[in-house]
Amino acid sequence: MFKNKNETGDFGEPVIRASICNGERVIGFRKDGKFIKGEIVRSDKDIVSFCKKYGIKREDVKTIY
Repeated sequence: MFKNKNETGDFGEPVIRASICNGERVIGFRKDGKFIKGEIVRSDKDIVSFCKKYGIKREDVKTIY
């Protein structure tokens, strides 16, 4: 199973990229300044699902704007 950067170093830092204009949120990983593996967040259930999928804790996911 995939793990976060603290365990494998492959994906980068888990982040939620949020738009200040329309409120759209996308969760994924930021590595070397690039955003990868993004998934649209429609509700908090999507965040929980993403965290389970990649084996990360919710509190490790930062929000960036």
